[in-house]
Amino acid sequence: MIVAKETIMNDFERNRVEQRPPIVLTASDRERLFALLGATPAASNTEVACFLREEIERAVVAPDDVAPNSVVRLDCDVKFVDHADARIHQAQLVFPGEAQRCHCISVLSPIGSALIGLGPGQSIRWIEQGRERSLAVLEVGSRKTSAMRRLMKVTKEHPSRTEA
Repeated sequence: MIVAKETIMNDFERNRVEQRPPIVLTASDRERLFALLGATPAASNTEVACFLREEIERAVVAPDDVAPNSVVRLDCDVKFVDHADARIHQAQLVFPGEAQRCHCISVLSPIGSALIGLGPGQSIRWIEQGRERSLAVLEVGSRKTSAMRRLMKVTKEHPSRTEA
């Protein structure tokens, strides 16, 4: 009877993974993420680490020069809706040691693991501590692109007063 339950759970888990949207990882992000999981063996058995491993293993691998605004990758800016609070969030996806910076999300957090590899317009659902969670990606940008956008916005709002 226990064996049947384990088989059902495996089928349930398999269906859950198959229902997730397709994702893309750059080759270097994939290597860095596997290294992260290998470097923290205690953390690699947690629910979040297992979720991240599933995402890495199912991702399509793309060259590192894929367009920076096409997929959420490490060190990029992402704007997304977390359906748990129905608010729009903007953050940078980073390694755990960098997550204490303002507006940063660790890739080893449930939301960070859900975001990795998604593109604008994609949504994902996952189970976190027995509850279903979901989010949708609105926009992806590189740090350089985001900095340039902020600079342009400031320039528009406060034009130079040097003109005659």
